[in-house]
Amino acid sequence: MTTINKKGTEEPNHTEKQVHLLAKAVGSWFIRRDGKFYDVNRLTTALSRTDIERICVFRIRQSFPNLELSSALLRATFDLAIQSRHSNIEQSIPVWNGSQSCAPDEKKRVIWNDGAVAVNTWKQPPYRDLRINQADLGIAGQFFDTIFKHETEKEMFLNWLAWNLQNENEKPAWAPFFYSRTKGTGKSTLCSLVGKLFGEANTVTQNSVEKLTAQFNMTLLQSKLIISEELQLKPDSAQANRLKTYITDPYTLAEQKGRDAEMIKQRCCFLFTSNHLPLWLEPEERRYYLIEMDHDGHAAGENAERFSELVGKLHEFMEVSENIAKVYNALMARKIPSSFSPKTLNIARDSTALMKRIHASSRLTSLDQLEEQLNKLEVNALPEAEVSIFIKENIGGNINQTKHLMSELHWHKTKVKWDGVDYARAIWVHPDYFVENGKLFGPDGTSESISEHLKGDVEVYEMHLGHSA
Repeated sequence: MTTINKKGTEEPNHTEKQVHLLAKAVGSWFIRRDGKFYDVNRLTTALSRTDIERICVFRIRQSFPNLELSSALLRATFDLAIQSRHSNIEQSIPVWNGSQSCAPDEKKRVIWNDGAVAVNTWKQPPYRDLRINQADLGIAGQFFDTIFKHETEKEMFLNWLAWNLQNENEKPAWAPFFYSRTKGTGKSTLCSLVGKLFGEANTVTQNSVEKLTAQFNMTLLQSKLIISEELQLKPDSAQANRLKTYITDPYTLAEQKGRDAEMIKQRCCFLFTSNHLPLWLEPEERRYYLIEMDHDGHAAGENAERFSELVGKLHEFMEVSENIAKVYNALMARKIPSSFSPKTLNIARDSTALMKRIHASSRLTSLDQLEEQLNKLEVNALPEAEVSIFIKENIGGNINQTKHLMSELHWHKTKVKWDGVDYARAIWVHPDYFVENGKLFGPDGTSESISEHLKGDVEVYEMHLGHSA
């Protein structure tokens, strides 16, 4: 049946059900704010009503190819979804409150709250809609067996990966860090597989962490998986400290260009890789689970050809969505042992050989060097400026490390006036000594003028290290 429109031409009749169906689709594609419209998949570009109506015509034809469109049907759809004021939230373009949230437990692209919506940055990976019931690691299992040198490290990583997939709405408090001195050991391939499991739309891959630790990092922090290749940081740097926060804290301050910074809930999990030994890690670091991936299948190894063939097969395997679904099912069915904790890394129990080597090296190159030098000088108090110079020039650290290193050696900091200067300066005092009323007191009750003591200590310091106060 047809009707005659105002122009005197015939149009097919449409049903209320059809209008509601299309209005629901339009309401899921767009949001509105301050009289402008935005595609939920592209929030940086404002659109006019004319823009979205034209876009909708093409999308409706693609999404509903068997539905006969008419001008009357489109007018009714746009009136319901855009113009009319009604309380059916599924059939109206909602008002955007300006916020975004990564919410894997929500299937919809918008999250309602007090009449407005936040945009859900999480997108359901297409392979999960295939209804594949089979659970099988397939060639990925062979790949895991090859790249991991130790069974315990492989199990630890697979537990981490399975837990994160089984609990996507939560975040872990530590991250796997893959290191190999040689190239071509499969680090990037492993990260690619993990990215496909979480969904490529939910994964960000970057070299270093410059964008993540920069001012405008909202988009990255609203991802689920962040892969950082060739990670290198300076100890106790601003970048290193920010990264620690992002790994462990579920709430953090983030900013998007053109908008004020806001506190957000982030559910990021991280993967790191490097071909450089991460000697910058602090002793007893609990945020990184270090795994050494050097094996004889690397680019110049004796089994390079065989490993290259395995990697090639895995890449072909990963291009088939059904295979990713099977791997996902296997990890979803994996039983996580009660001893595994995604929130706390037990380094006393779970440290890898690489972690023990790095932690020992970190202690040797920083804290031990400083302790040895102080013992050599046989001093009981030193100006903070002199300690900072030594740490910078002999240990390769920065000024911020002075506090941590000296505190770990149980030295304490105070401020005193000395050497005739009429203002207080910071000094570090030996753990067995204390300063009071301009005097340095020792454990046996003896005391001496702090000015005379510091003057003598600085002279000894200069003699040994060649610095001037």
